[in-house]
Amino acid sequence: MSSNAAVPQCPLRPGQACTPCLPGATGPQDCGAVYLVFSDPDLRAELHRRTIAGRENRRGVRV
Repeated sequence: MSSNAAVPQCPLRPGQACTPCLPGATGPQDCGAVYLVFSDPDLRAELHRRTIAGRENRRGVRV
């Protein structure tokens, strides 16, 4: 019998599964690092910039 449970994705490492990197975190919903990045406008903007650049790089688009 196989499990079809969804594997949460890490919002800070796009394309990678969430492997709780902070003690006590069970996923992105209660991860302190995710909270800090998403609550800070500058960090959130930088994450967005890097996510877009990574997508374009995988597609072969020059940035």
